[in-house]
This record gives sequence, C-alpha cells and structure tokens, in this order.
Amino acid sequence: MGMFDRLRRRSGLVIVAIGFALGAFILGEFFTSGSVLFNGDQDAVGFINGEKISSMDFNREMEDLRINNPQMANMGTMQLSQMVWNQQLQNRLIGDLQEKLGFTVSPEELWDAIIANPSIQSMEGFRDPNTGGFNPELLKSALANLRDNKDASQEATDQWLNWVNFEEDVRNEALSNKFYTAVKQGLRTPVSLYQHTMARQTRQAEIEWSGLLVNSIQDSLVEVTEADYKAVYAENKESFKVVNELRDLYFANFPIAPSESDREAILNELAEMQGELAVSTDDSAYVMANSDVPFQDAYFSLERLDESLKSAIEGQPAGFVSAPIEVGPGYQIVKVMSRRNMPDSVSARHILVAFAGAERSQATRDFAAAKTIADSLLAGIKSGALSFDAVASTFNDDVVASMKGGDLGWFKSGMMAKPFEDYCFRQSTGSTGLVFTNFGYHIINVTGQRGAVPSVQLAQVFRRVNVSKETEQGIYAQAAEFAKAIQAGEDAQAVSNRFNVPLLPNKNTSATDQTIVGLGESREVIRWAFNAERSLNEVGVINNNYQNYVVAQLTAVYEPGYKSVDEVRDELRMLATNHAKVRYLKSQWEGMKPAAQKATVSLSSLFLPGAGREARIVGAAVGSPVGYMSDVLDGLNGVYQYKVLNIIENPGLNANAGDVAAQNNQLRQRVQSALFQALIDGADVEDYRGKFY
Repeated sequence: MGMFDRLRRRSGLVIVAIGFALGAFILGEFFTSGSVLFNGDQDAVGFINGEKISSMDFNREMEDLRINNPQMANMGTMQLSQMVWNQQLQNRLIGDLQEKLGFTVSPEELWDAIIANPSIQSMEGFRDPNTGGFNPELLKSALANLRDNKDASQEATDQWLNWVNFEEDVRNEALSNKFYTAVKQGLRTPVSLYQHTMARQTRQAEIEWSGLLVNSIQDSLVEVTEADYKAVYAENKESFKVVNELRDLYFANFPIAPSESDREAILNELAEMQGELAVSTDDSAYVMANSDVPFQDAYFSLERLDESLKSAIEGQPAGFVSAPIEVGPGYQIVKVMSRRNMPDSVSARHILVAFAGAERSQATRDFAAAKTIADSLLAGIKSGALSFDAVASTFNDDVVASMKGGDLGWFKSGMMAKPFEDYCFRQSTGSTGLVFTNFGYHIINVTGQRGAVPSVQLAQVFRRVNVSKETEQGIYAQAAEFAKAIQAGEDAQAVSNRFNVPLLPNKNTSATDQTIVGLGESREVIRWAFNAERSLNEVGVINNNYQNYVVAQLTAVYEPGYKSVDEVRDELRMLATNHAKVRYLKSQWEGMKPAAQKATVSLSSLFLPGAGREARIVGAAVGSPVGYMSDVLDGLNGVYQYKVLNIIENPGLNANAGDVAAQNNQLRQRVQSALFQALIDGADVEDYRGKFY
C-alpha cells in the first residue's frame, strides 16, 4: 500500500465530518417515506430541490466511505446511508449557497491547508532527517514525482488518484471553514440588547398568590368535552406536525432461540467427546476437528480464568477432561494439557528482517530473500561469528530498536505479536531463536524474565447451541397462530395472555428508522410496515434478520401535515381533563376561597412554587406594577390570583467586554446548525432511502 493510499485512509472522516456534525440532529426530521416513495422514480434515493439522487451514485458513495474508513466496516447500512445522505444535503444546500456568494479556495489557501493537515505532518516520509520536523519541500518533491509517474503502473495511478481525492477533501473542508468563519463574523449581540436581556431575566416579583390546583380534585368531578380536546389540541398543534409519513404498529416478538431439546443434543455430543478427548494424543488437532472455535495455543493464568472454568479444573492433573460447562451461547469440555509457571514480564532484544508487503515495511526484498538473510544472521550469531549487538544496530529493519541495540525493554503478555510473545515467555532467559510475524522475521534474544505465574494450557472443545430446524418451525408456527388470531379480530389482550407474549406499540415509526424499542435492529419489520401494498390493520409475520419472528399489525398511517384530534386523542386525554378541571375550578373560586401564600418569581425560572410550571402566571406577575391585583387566571395546573407586593430590579447591571464576548461566542456556535436548519426548512427534500436499505 502506497504512502498516499495510507494518507487517504488515515484522513478518516474528512469526507463527511462537517456534514455529519452539522446535520445529524435534524436528519430524522426530513425523511419522506411510505407509499409516496413507491410512486415516483424507482431509481431515486431522494430529491433535493428537484434534483435527483440516483441509487447507483448513492451506493457508490456509501461504498467509498466504507472502504476509505476502516472504522465503518461493521457499520449498519442504514446508519452509513444517513451519513452519505447528510453529506448530500450539505453539498447541495450549503455548497450551492457558497457558489452563489462567490466563495472559493485559492491555490495558496489550499496549499496552506494541506501542509497544516495532521495526516500530512505526521507522515515519516515528509520529515527532515536532520531536524525531525515536517518539511513542505519533501512533500512538494514527492507530489511532483507522483504526478510525473502516475501512468507508469496501475499502483502509481491509484496512488495519484488517492492524492487527488484527498486534496479535494481538504479543499472542501477549507471552503467550509472559510464560509462559516465569514458568517460568524457577521453575527454579534449589541451591548444594549445584552443588558436588556439580563435585566429582564433578573427582574423579580414578590407576590402573594392563591390557587386551586387540578390535582386537588378527582377526574370524575368534571365532564371532558370536545371543546376541551380542541382547545388543548390548538395549544399543542405543532407537536403533532408530520413532516414525513409516519406509521403506527403493534408487534409481538418471538425470538428464534434454541429449545431445551437443542441444548440436550449438544450436551449428549459433548458427553461422547469426553472419552475421545481424554485419550487423544494430538489435542490441538482434536479441537480443530470438533470445536466451533479454533484451538488457542496459549498458557492461561489461573487467576484470570472464568470462575466456572477455574473451578472445573482446579487441582486436576494433566490429562483431566471436565464435564460440559455452560459458556455463553453454548457448552464446552476442557482438557488440562499441561501446567507451568509463566513469567509475569520479560525483556528481549530483536533483529527484524522485513520484506515487501509486511506490516509497516519499507523493505523491497521478497519473502524468500528475507528468510534466507534471517537464517544466515541467526547461524552467524549462534556460531559466534557475528555479534548480536553489532547486527541489531546495523542490520535491523526496526529503526527505533536498532538505535538501542535491538533492545525492546520489559513487556507483559498481550503487548507483542503472539508468535513473538510465545517465544519470549516460553523460552528461558538467554535463548536466541527465529520467529515469523506479520512484521517479518525476528531474531530474538530473551534477556530477562520476572515473576512466576501459575498457568495452564487447555484444549477447549466448544459447541454452540444452534436452533434446530424443528425448533424454528415450531417458533414460526406459534407466531403464525398468534397473527391469525389478531387478524381474525380476537381481543388483543386475550391473545397476548394466551400465548404469554406481550403485544407492544411502536408509534410514529419512520421509513428510515433502524430500531424498534423492544426488538433492537428491526429494518425488516419497518420495511414491511412501509411496503406500498400494506393495508391498514393488516397483520404479518416477519423474519427479522433471522433473530426473531415478529408479528406486526399496521394500526395507523400519518401523511405529511398535522395529525387530527381523533388521531391524538389518547395523547390529549390528560391535558383535556386538566383543561376541564381548570374550567370547573374557576367556576368554584368564590365558594372555595383558597388560602394565600407568598413567593418570589422571575423569568429565569417559570415555576410557581408549589404549583409547577406556570409560564403565563409568572410572566404576568413579573410584568405587573407593585400593588396590582390580577383577575382569576387560567393556568396549566390550576386557576390562580396574585397581588404584586414588590418588584426587585437590577438597574446596576453593566455588561463588560468579557460578558458580551461570551454571548457572541454562544451565538456563533449555533451558526452551522441554525443556518443548515434554515436552508432545509426552505428546501424541497424528499428522502426515499427507506425503500432501498
């Protein structure tokens, strides 16, 4: 792998970092899903301001992102698609604005950004051999050589393209930084506005208030009318806005898990293997032939063994074979191969003979040449013809170790490549030998060992308990019977009780959701729910990625717009009841005569002590003059009347430069997200990813 290919990979998330940081918090608000996505262009992952994003281009970007960022290798497809989608929004909305306003990155600005990039500065090939510092001239020379030879081979062409892509990443990042810096510089909070805001927030009202609270009466005392529902719906309407299609469903989970008969079958197999393993003369081969996990050639500290394993072999001699032990998803039998005391730590020195293609290698010799050289050097050292110190200092591809005569100092288990570690910990002090690792050939001299840790070498035959065909068929049959009962209109709670499986709701599901609470990863269930042919109240049995069978029923579909009162009636019930109680308490005010109490309130906290959050009451009190007596006012949690006893102002508040600067910084920190939000609010965004992933 060439230098510039590694640079491209080490640049990590440069491609998407800005877009992901800007838009992750709003991405979920701009998904289009459901039947709409099946009626348009079948190849469109989405549209941004009418511009199509094809699935072919989108998939290519996803694959490029995964290849160039190894940390994303195991990332879920939908999660990866969110990052690419967010970058598309960034490029098409912010990018168009940058172009319209004339923002560019000059060649000089690009070069400055490149040489300031940490990935560039940290590369050994661009460091001055005398000072150790980054030398831009070395980078220029390397780039000129790369450009001039880009057609010499496929590898050279690939390296040049990697550099071109990296340069484009840096250009985009520099352009974004330049753009947002300019926007930030245009934002400031005037001192007068800051002082006014602080004075308003610190103004306090000392009041005497009385109230009747909704929690003081039973629900049965009031009649909740449709007018109550409509009133609280109007107050909270924006919370019921549907930007992209949503769906509600009920689901029952039938995990595809092994049965007792499946477990019994594995236990019987292991019981037969106990005798075979006991008489085996090649334990590692027996494990490799019969275990679901490979043989581990290692000595384990007794103190670090799992308690169940430790107790099974404690005090047992070499040759002992345990009964089956439950381990995670299966069972294992264990044979004690040998016992010995192992060092706690060792010191060693080495001579590395690397070859082309070995990890971190700059060598040009091939594998066979490296082996020949290593064998010759080892023979010379062992015969006394060569000095280990001299060879380690002059013929060593480990540059750092060579400056110390090959000395690696002291290290513990787990710090070196396994073949290297095995030699150092299993051989005695003074031993010299040859070991191969992914770095090349190592001539090792063990220079010291400390400690004596009781350890054991084990042959472990592990068998995973898998779900048998018969068990899976039984699980599916049970799920199908459950679904049949629900589809037939039987009482849901009765069905749930009969099968002893809860039927749970999942509301406001979007087409691009990845998980369902109670199920975990649930893309198959969500794809089922948003299938264009799905009808309301339909019931299905879904194989959810071979982890479980899910019985799902589609119970509601919400098109973009606002949910109706009927659709959110359950959510409004408590608010509507309180609204009716407030109306009732207001009618009873004169007869109940609530006791008065004193409190100090301010806009910095909209809570009325003893009553809860009452923004309307607190705001009115703080804005009233001394001596003012209010009418009986409706609140969220009751009805109130107050009298203002005193107003505490803060006229001496003076903002200094530091206060205003801090306020400006807070304002500018919101620039990226606020600007991106505003652009999306004004854009026509259609997201059909739920159809594809």
